[in-house]
Amino acid sequence: MLFNLFVQGCDCLGYIKYFDAHFTNFTGGVETIENCVCLHEEDHGILWKHQDWRTGLAEVRRSRRLTVSFICTVANYEYGFYWHFYQDGKIEAEVKLTGILSLGALMPGESRKYGTTIAPGLYAPVHQHFFVARMDMAVDCKPNEAHNQVVEVNVKVESAGTHNVHNNAFYAEEKLLKSELQAMRDCDPSSARHWIVRNTRTVNRTGQPTGYRLVPGSNCLPLALPEAKFLRRAGFLKHNLWVTQYKRGEMFPGGEFPNQNPRIHEGLPTWVKNDRPLEETDIVLWYVFGLTHIPRLEDWPVMPVEHIGFMLMPHGFFNCSPAVDVPPSSSDADVKEAESPKAIQNSLISKL
Repeated sequence: MLFNLFVQGCDCLGYIKYFDAHFTNFTGGVETIENCVCLHEEDHGILWKHQDWRTGLAEVRRSRRLTVSFICTVANYEYGFYWHFYQDGKIEAEVKLTGILSLGALMPGESRKYGTTIAPGLYAPVHQHFFVARMDMAVDCKPNEAHNQVVEVNVKVESAGTHNVHNNAFYAEEKLLKSELQAMRDCDPSSARHWIVRNTRTVNRTGQPTGYRLVPGSNCLPLALPEAKFLRRAGFLKHNLWVTQYKRGEMFPGGEFPNQNPRIHEGLPTWVKNDRPLEETDIVLWYVFGLTHIPRLEDWPVMPVEHIGFMLMPHGFFNCSPAVDVPPSSSDADVKEAESPKAIQNSLISKL
């Protein structure tokens, strides 16, 4: 693995603060990579907008997000890791995948079932990428407090009857994940499944517990039979979500030394066998997210970026939108070619 030195204007754009990273090298010394981590702010389109059809009053605000990122090279791939912090309280984790394909040779007229012919005599195998985000949550907790719990939310269609006369009623159903074995869960887009970490002793103005919601992005599970050797060392891939009670030393989902480890199911699969309680405790979320890559001709000779990730979204954490007081953009008008800029007043102030 090789951490990249950022190039200003390409890897990051705008007002930037760079940070160096320090690593232990193979001789036990210290190796420093300059400009390894980038902190910058960037425009991210519309934050919110509404136009009242009765009065014609319109308000719009631009979104600016604070981004912390680094990029590393792993063999033929580049992985960019990004944490985005938004003005409405959302936190997004994003991985960008690029680099070059790993190729195999073909005889004239030959094709391979387990790959895509990219060019004459060349094919790229199908493959998957997986990442794990370990998050020690402590939602709305003071130092040395631990009052969190996790609920799973699934959207259900109401049964036919008096409560669903038009056959289109649905509702969100919550289920408390009480212990670690109950909290081995998978994504289910058909029910809009997501998870909420709540503080059981802090409530918002409606009397509901404050919380943060984990919203999955696109995801997958390993495309392998249970006996696959890599699943012996990476058993954590068998589920998209694991929840554990915090314990010092439980840092790596595959255990401390997963490479060539002869022991089976080190890490998360072993830890959760204790089935520790998850109510009013220090919660650790382990979200496993992946991408199944079926190569295409457009991935050659260098792959355009693919995006995967997830969102942490406030759920009753605030009493209203924290983005409501974001000021208007300082740009009063779009500059268009061959047009004179128009004088535009802030519509809200002018109406008042």
